[in-house]
Amino acid sequence: MKLKEVLLGTHSFEAIKAFYGSLLDLQIAEESPSRLSFQVGESVLAFQESSHMENEFYHIAVTIPTNKFIEAKQWVIDRGISLISRPQEDEFFFENWNATALYFYDPDHNLVEFIAHHTLDNAVTEAFGPNSLLRISEIGLPVDDVPEVSRIITQTFQLDPWGGAGQKFAPLGNVEGSFIVIDKQRPWFPDDRLPAVFNTSVLFEGPYSARLSLHNGLYKLRST
Repeated sequence: MKLKEVLLGTHSFEAIKAFYGSLLDLQIAEESPSRLSFQVGESVLAFQESSHMENEFYHIAVTIPTNKFIEAKQWVIDRGISLISRPQEDEFFFENWNATALYFYDPDHNLVEFIAHHTLDNAVTEAFGPNSLLRISEIGLPVDDVPEVSRIITQTFQLDPWGGAGQKFAPLGNVEGSFIVIDKQRPWFPDDRLPAVFNTSVLFEGPYSARLSLHNGLYKLRST
C-alpha cells in the first residue's frame, strides 16, 4: 500500500506554505487561493483552507532512508524545529516495527513523524535533505470504534492489519503505507493529545480499487 495523496484542512495557509515550502524546502506541486500541495517523495501532502470552527490537527508520518536517522534529526534541529520529547528522550525505537522515529509540530500543531523502517532496503549515500523524504507512510484516522472501522476498511480495500493491531490502535496496510486507526480516547504518542476527527481525504495504491466514506463524510478514502 502506498499513500499517493493526503489532503488535510488548515487555518494557517501562509504559515504552512512557509514551513513546508521554505523551511523544509519541499517542491510545491499545486497552489491555488484555497489549496496548496507539496511533493513528499512519491507522495503529495495537500492542505485546503478549512471552514471548521476548531483548529484541526492530524498525525502523518514520512519515511526516511533506513541509514539516515541521525542526519535527519540534525537536519530538523538545524532548521530551528523543536523535537517533541518525553523525559530525556527525543528519538524512539519501535521494536515490533524495527523502526526509529522522531516527532515535531508544523504551524498547525500537526504531529509530524519522520520514521526510518529498518526492514526496508532504502539506504542512500547522499547527505540528508528534502529528497530524503521518501513518501508519506502513515495517516492517522481517529474513530469511535477501532475494531468496527478496521473491519470496514480491510474488507473494502482488501487490506491487512499489521504491526500490532488491537482494540484501541490498529495500523492497516503495510510497512510502505498504512492507516493508523486509533480510538479517540487513546492519546497520541508521544505528545499525549487526545485525537479528534477532522476532514481527511486519502488517495492510495492498494490491492483493490474502491471508495469509502466514514464519519459522516469527514473521512474520504479512495484506492486505485
